[in-house]
Amino acid sequence: MPFITADDGCELYYEAHGSGPTIAFASGFMGITDIWRDQIEEFSSRYQCVAFDNRGAGRSEKPFPRGAYGVERHAKDLHCVLTELGVNRVVLVGHSMGGNTASLYYLAHPLLVAGIVYVGSYVSGAQIASVGNTLEAIKGAVKQKSTRVGFYQAVGLSEEIAMESAKWELYAVMGNAESFMEFDLSERIGDIACPCLILHGDSDIVSPLDPCGNGLQAGLPDAQLEVFTGVNHCPMSEDPKRANELLASFLEQRVKW
Repeated sequence: MPFITADDGCELYYEAHGSGPTIAFASGFMGITDIWRDQIEEFSSRYQCVAFDNRGAGRSEKPFPRGAYGVERHAKDLHCVLTELGVNRVVLVGHSMGGNTASLYYLAHPLLVAGIVYVGSYVSGAQIASVGNTLEAIKGAVKQKSTRVGFYQAVGLSEEIAMESAKWELYAVMGNAESFMEFDLSERIGDIACPCLILHGDSDIVSPLDPCGNGLQAGLPDAQLEVFTGVNHCPMSEDPKRANELLASFLEQRVKW
């Protein structure tokens, strides 16, 4: 169970499984490696699969104050992990806010990224707010431990994984909420030139297909959108079989390592 200290002193938990070309999984508001269990189990036989707990979540440190958080900070943390492992070429798979992490990582290190897979993600927090999921509404939903667990179950995660959120400090949860709602890549989304795959549920209640998934496809120069019928915010765990098949096809046919 490796830990690494980020450049600002925050201790991060990460996992690396398997060997071969590297896939790095970036988690979102549910910021733990556990949401990628089905993918790590499937792909670690032929790829090196890397994942880490976001600061403020899981086994990683939960620094104070809220200013210690931000999508930019998560992207820097990802770079710390990949540098520790000596990775010089990677496909990034990001869920929700983790898609933002992947985008900013690409913009900072474009030559290191062979492709990006966006899962239930979006271009800007304004897209989420436009359908009623305002920062105030999200903060209200996660302020209490009981409603926080219910929120994560409601978006398509298992009770086991959702319960992990009850262990997190409220200030860290709020810091990450502010981070993903303030995020806006509208002016730079067209600069992401690598091959991209978008996996999005048509029943997503957090970042709905329209405007979020469709907005990503419209803004990215090279993006394939795959819609999951009857799936909420977490295609990778709600329909892991199809998610894994699409990811495998993307890695084999569209990525140039």
